Amino acid sequence: MSSKKNFKVQTDNLIPVDFVKNNNSTDLVFITNKGKVDFNRWNYLDRPKSDVLLLATFMSREQLVLDLFNAVNQLSHELSKTTVEFLASEGCKQLFQFFDHKYKQGKSAVISSINQITRSTIDEILTWLRNKPAKTETGKLSTLGARRHYTSIKTLLNYFVQQGRLSREIFPYSPFVNVNRSGKGTEAYSKSEYSRLIRFLWSQISSIRNNNFKGSYNQKLVTYALLIAAKTGRNTSSILNMQTDCIQPHPLVPDTHVLLTTYKNRGMNTSVQAMRNSYELEDVYAAHKDVTVLIKEVCDLTAPLRKNEIKNDLFITKSKKVICRLSEVIFWKSVQALYSKAGLIDDQGQELKFQVKRMRKTFGNRIWQLTGGDPVKTARIMGNTTPVLNTHYLDVTPEMERNHKYLGHVITQTLTGNKFDDQFKSSLSSALEIDVDSVNKILIGDFNTGVGRCSDPYTGRYSSSDDSACTRFLACFKCPNQVVLESDLHRLFSFYWLLVKERGFIGRRKWKKTYSWVIRVIEKEIEPIFCNDLVSEIKGRAKVQPHPMWVERMSLIAI
Repeated sequence: MSSKKNFKVQTDNLIPVDFVKNNNSTDLVFITNKGKVDFNRWNYLDRPKSDVLLLATFMSREQLVLDLFNAVNQLSHELSKTTVEFLASEGCKQLFQFFDHKYKQGKSAVISSINQITRSTIDEILTWLRNKPAKTETGKLSTLGARRHYTSIKTLLNYFVQQGRLSREIFPYSPFVNVNRSGKGTEAYSKSEYSRLIRFLWSQISSIRNNNFKGSYNQKLVTYALLIAAKTGRNTSSILNMQTDCIQPHPLVPDTHVLLTTYKNRGMNTSVQAMRNSYELEDVYAAHKDVTVLIKEVCDLTAPLRKNEIKNDLFITKSKKVICRLSEVIFWKSVQALYSKAGLIDDQGQELKFQVKRMRKTFGNRIWQLTGGDPVKTARIMGNTTPVLNTHYLDVTPEMERNHKYLGHVITQTLTGNKFDDQFKSSLSSALEIDVDSVNKILIGDFNTGVGRCSDPYTGRYSSSDDSACTRFLACFKCPNQVVLESDLHRLFSFYWLLVKERGFIGRRKWKKTYSWVIRVIEKEIEPIFCNDLVSEIKGRAKVQPHPMWVERMSLIAI
């Protein structure tokens, strides 16, 4: 089981966060990079604006407001800036909106202290979030949105659990089971959509270089940011956190390659990415891989604003007469203005929107193709672990389905009689590119796997490096070392039916990404080679009497 990602800042190397707290406890104003959060308003019903504060209903919960203000201040030393900003602006907002909702319904007295929050309160918060009105197709907050708000509330209240003021038992175990199945996620751009998008961005870069760009300074920065995102596969926070020295010569091939270093808020990770370098830009479209030139042009564009205190940030702007790093709020407003100006249409005839997460997914699918479907290499380039890559960034595209070829070997001879003579073994040795001794081991069952046999279980394509036999049975169906004999069909179809049943447990979308390609290989590549009557008989028997290895779904954990 993989370890959970650590979202906390390392306290032994703590970097001071860019928050300014007012030392006057009566002015409960928390200042973030996105603006001020006035906690004083939550002393009143429905969080009114300051100009109607005198007419608002006072709720007598000063201690509760003060406690949450102090909690956010303390958490700012442990969590990332983005997380604390969300806790201050949204987590507290949702919590007080719930308290106001219960009070107006007359079902609850004023909650004026943290100690009044119980398990029943948390259950009511969950019910309220699941049924909260929102601008969605159902008219209610999505399950993913409800979980997001609940997580922020739980993070705030966990601070008081650590203080001993609340019990850990107030939180129910896993209130949003299988919530990820409800999310549709994003889709990669099609080739035609991606081509239109990139061509528009390059045309805007050309306009910037020729000093005839029609747009604001922020839109210029965003144009560069979108192109860099498309060409590197980095996400929004990594792009906006880029430094002026993010490009360095490659230590091994400095003449042709450079290293791009980016940072990610979540987990405080650093990603180093190697890419080709080019010293001359001949024309716009020929240099689509040359991120170095784009970054240098951004440095030149932002040079007039650069000061000592922010001299290292790449994307900087001037907001309300203050020079600062380009924030995500300003970034997305400029992105919207940019694609509205572009007027591009997607394959469905709708407005083509510029989304970094779709660019990242498109980049991931392209890298997957270039690496020959290698998930480890793709994950390394994307800056993810392989499970995260498979879950969030890789789509099974029609091109992938058409281009997939079964590389293993299927042998229709039976193990009875004298069909396995020396001539056959010699021909099989040549076909599998192994010696005759290994062929003998395959035929007598020494190299059996859970789904067939293997011509090289110790040093094959997907074997491990610890001298142990390979047990990655899913990989067998894309491995040239797999061998399937007639006597292996019962094991193979027992595995087949177990995968079919798994669809009911993990959901259609995840099953399609994880197992559907295996089913397709078995049905389209292996089954047709054997006699239809034989396949029907063994396939039916495996369904009602599966091989002991594939009776329980727990067997799939090992693969």
